[in-house]
Amino acid sequence: MIFDRRNFLTKSATAALALTIPRHSFAQTPTNSLPHLKDLAAAAGLIYGSDSDVSITKPPADPAEYAALFAAQCALYAPLFLYSDKKALSSGSQVWEDPNISFARAHSLKLTGGHLLWHRETPAWMADLTPKEAEATILRYIAEVGQRFGSILYSWNVVNEAIEPDEKQNDGGRSDCLRKTVYLEKFGTDYFDFAAHAAKDAAPAAIRVYNDYGMDFDDNRSEQRRQALLRLLDDFKKRNTPIQAIGLQSHLRLDGHTFDEKIYSKFLKEISDRGFLILITELDVFDIKTPGPIADRDQAVADLYSRLLNTALENQSVKAVVTWGLSDRYTWLNPNYNPHYIRSDGQPSRPLPFDADLKPKPAFWALVNAFKNAPKRQPA
Repeated sequence: MIFDRRNFLTKSATAALALTIPRHSFAQTPTNSLPHLKDLAAAAGLIYGSDSDVSITKPPADPAEYAALFAAQCALYAPLFLYSDKKALSSGSQVWEDPNISFARAHSLKLTGGHLLWHRETPAWMADLTPKEAEATILRYIAEVGQRFGSILYSWNVVNEAIEPDEKQNDGGRSDCLRKTVYLEKFGTDYFDFAAHAAKDAAPAAIRVYNDYGMDFDDNRSEQRRQALLRLLDDFKKRNTPIQAIGLQSHLRLDGHTFDEKIYSKFLKEISDRGFLILITELDVFDIKTPGPIADRDQAVADLYSRLLNTALENQSVKAVVTWGLSDRYTWLNPNYNPHYIRSDGQPSRPLPFDADLKPKPAFWALVNAFKNAPKRQPA
């Protein structure tokens, strides 16, 4: 997934996300008497949470409604980055922290996600370092992040989005389909190993995750990515790389893509049979090509949530579900973020459990029912 949350959270770019839809105060909506997703998930041995692409307690969010909803529904908060000023990394000076982490601490939410190594957030000067210098910089950074946040980490993404079947992006056609990055160039696949070992040392109780996208549908590209992931997991096993879980981003789309429960279930079993836990890490449903009537759109979104979750949660190795946002009011799936993210009728997308007024949608009830019906499992 392509994203720059730091600009969203610190430069008031979130104002562009605010939808021109009337808002009601939290006390005037029924959301304060709804079932709590975090409790239903916990009853099944799961943990539920969300990211937030705006500050939870400052404008444009309304602390009286959005923060209350977030705290009521979520046991996890998913920052894209935990603590980072990549320009200052080489000197060991980190000055930026996701401002929602203080909210998470205050409401006893654990953290999930927080990419440590991601090609899109690699500073340009990393290419100028020797392999020894680059490794030392990475290890120092992971140690500092772990020291600062280890006590509240549920999981963190040691490496994010290292798979890319496109030959132009995978070092000229690598058979393992790994993306061409400065890390791969300097270290080969060893960077997975030393980063995961460093994460284990820095926060031993946190689940160490490899996170990636585009493995959900019945098409050739998804199958390429699934097979590349399974080869990567086999390589982890051979090298004793201490990655414990696979994060499947699950950015679903209603634009002609086909979701096949049997293919998806088989894929999850292939992951769990290799001994890895599974986290659904960035779930949403982009409804760009659904019919215009809101009721029809919302039902189509909810049906896809249900199909994926009911299939996924049958697998006992699935331990967490994280939606990529809680309310349509603040979704990243809008033309202000990407001009291609626009419906032909000009209406805003509706990909999340709550609408722009923070009222529950059929997608919310799809999550409720999926958690209620999920087989019980041991929490991770």
